[in-house]
Amino acid sequence: MQRALPFIVFVIVLGFARIFGAMTSDSFVNFQPLGALLFCGMALFGWRGLILPAIAWLITLPLTNIAQGYVWYSTILTPLLGFAAMIALARLFKNARPGKLFLGSLAGAIVFYLVTNTLSWVSDPLYATKSFATWVQALTVGLPQYAIPTWVFFRNALFAQGLFTGLFLLATRTAPLAWKGRPVPAVS
Repeated sequence: MQRALPFIVFVIVLGFARIFGAMTSDSFVNFQPLGALLFCGMALFGWRGLILPAIAWLITLPLTNIAQGYVWYSTILTPLLGFAAMIALARLFKNARPGKLFLGSLAGAIVFYLVTNTLSWVSDPLYATKSFATWVQALTVGLPQYAIPTWVFFRNALFAQGLFTGLFLLATRTAPLAWKGRPVPAVS
């Protein structure tokens, strides 16, 4: 339980971060701990490590979609497939050292971005021609009617993935020792 407590705290932070992120300026779009929690949850705790982040995501999904003006059912499949790809990658990092887990988590953010933007490119009729050029457009600037280019989503997701993975790894390493009154070793 003590090892899982930082994870539970991060799930609560996830809920607040998703709702706050949906109601703030465009510069913080997609800056949330969900990807880091899913990746670290799978890598450190296995399938049971996905339960709390998945519940938090499903509870906050309607709230964030309403705040952003989306219909929830039209937007759920693409991120689910992106998360599935990220979780599949996380399984390869089970019991990995913190440094490898951190780099794997960043790779997970890249996989999520590639999967979700490729699926959007494939399924969105506004990308009328399915060519390499329009795929690159989907990965970089997106469609012209949207104010935020897709690279901003990627930048924020990658930065959040690194930050929250680092914080999560630090918390899971130091919290159990601190609760037992032992000195906390330096993180390697």
